[in-house]
Amino acid sequence: MAYQVLARKWRPKNFSELIGQDSIRQILSNALKQKQLYPVLIFTGPRGTGKTSTARITAKSLRCQNKKGIEPCNQCEDCLLIGESRHLDVIEIDGASHNGVDAVRELRDTVAYMPSTGYWKVYIIDEVHMLSHSAFNALLKTLEEPPEHVVFIMATTESHKIPLTVLSRSQKLDFHLLSALAIKNQLEKICKEEDFSLSDSLLWLIAKQARGSLRDAQSLLDQVIAFCEGREEEAVKILGLSDPQLLREALSALLKKKEEALIQLIARLRTKGVESKLFLQKLIESVSYLLFLKQNPSNDPPLVQASSEEIKFMKQEIDGISSEELNFLFDMLLKGEREIALCQDSEMFLEVLLLRLCSAPRIEEITPFSSVKKSPPLPLKSSSSQTKKPAPPELKPSAESSQEKKLFGDFEERFEFVEYLRKKNQALAGLIEKLSFKQKSSTLFCFHAPDSFSYLKKKLEDKSLHNQLEQELSLFLQTKENVKINFLFKKEPFLSLSSEKKILENKKLLKQAKANSFVNQITAVFDGKIKSVKKIDKS
Repeated sequence: MAYQVLARKWRPKNFSELIGQDSIRQILSNALKQKQLYPVLIFTGPRGTGKTSTARITAKSLRCQNKKGIEPCNQCEDCLLIGESRHLDVIEIDGASHNGVDAVRELRDTVAYMPSTGYWKVYIIDEVHMLSHSAFNALLKTLEEPPEHVVFIMATTESHKIPLTVLSRSQKLDFHLLSALAIKNQLEKICKEEDFSLSDSLLWLIAKQARGSLRDAQSLLDQVIAFCEGREEEAVKILGLSDPQLLREALSALLKKKEEALIQLIARLRTKGVESKLFLQKLIESVSYLLFLKQNPSNDPPLVQASSEEIKFMKQEIDGISSEELNFLFDMLLKGEREIALCQDSEMFLEVLLLRLCSAPRIEEITPFSSVKKSPPLPLKSSSSQTKKPAPPELKPSAESSQEKKLFGDFEERFEFVEYLRKKNQALAGLIEKLSFKQKSSTLFCFHAPDSFSYLKKKLEDKSLHNQLEQELSLFLQTKENVKINFLFKKEPFLSLSSEKKILENKKLLKQAKANSFVNQITAVFDGKIKSVKKIDKS
């Protein structure tokens, strides 16, 4: 007996065996139970997701005389003939080869005849989008008013090519790509039943390579078993996959900034002739998994679809690595994927990209305001006779003098506070630098933010941030009075402290330029005040 490929041998034979299409199974099951099946069905979706198999199961459920509920028995003559595409009353038509008007006219002429046995007559038209425009028009009247004993089931991977006049007369059911986890579980079941021995990591590789198509996954499994007997290293070469070990080594070198290890890895990539674009795609996928695990260490729900061994390795690698570092790595790799298509030498581009990422400075995690260690409160003086300690060099003069004048009247004094704050808490200083603030009184400070900063409103209203900022202001001013702050959002034109700094710097540069006679003469030439460049004194 000739060998039967796994994709045909393991084709679903009833509704309970359909994988990953729960909503469609529920719709068809309820319609069959209530005897309200729509006479014209269109199954749309990517290849290998079960469209034709579902059409045959629906036909079996209509024709089977020994069905249990809606599930066909798969043993009677009707079920066996439908499964082999040889049933006289279940006509399967290939839309690609029968796409003309004549083929549709012939179909239309046979629709009115009753089935040879039983009650139902089913037409399954595969790749229906391949029918010509004239063929669709010839089919319209039949689809609008089909005989009571006829059901049309049309399958297509490109529903956008079907005329709206046909879609409006049909019930469209969308089939979706399967998850890698669902495909991996099915492959595991097949291997157990067929007595194949494949590692868990290899099953995951095949499931991911199938990209949502169960039929493709079964074909890849056939290929792996036939050519390499389940050996992972050879399977990787045959399937054109990226070596998982090389990916792990690349991730480890990038995360731990091990340049020597990365140089050795690049040499191995050259030796093995790894396809650069595919390797970069898999590297991006791996970093996305690291980000998921960083935010969801328990992997519940299972966003990271990988073997337990792979997940354990990834958790070890991200230990001590900040989310900011992983986000930076993901962004740079994603940018590299867009640019590698424009480069003539993709191998060189990948190597340089990896080296640049490995040598890039590490991005540390920004400390949240709520977890910032609070500075100790300023001790109050017990008596006037107590010795007065000199102020630190970076602080302002005494509290008494600070209360007599507004210390934050101009830009330099306000920015001096930001620089003082930057030495103690960079995250807080970076936020304040984006705002504008003024001293309303000796103890009241008002911080302004533009209306577009509404996404920061929750952070700015954090009580711990208020306490931290009030304490730092008290220390900076050396005042024993309670300093208070408030935040205001306004819609009018806004100038942050950092923008104000740039304006002042530009003004200084402009002032220095105007002090130079040569620059003034050049400016005069462009203004038309000097007619000839020869008149300029180059001294």
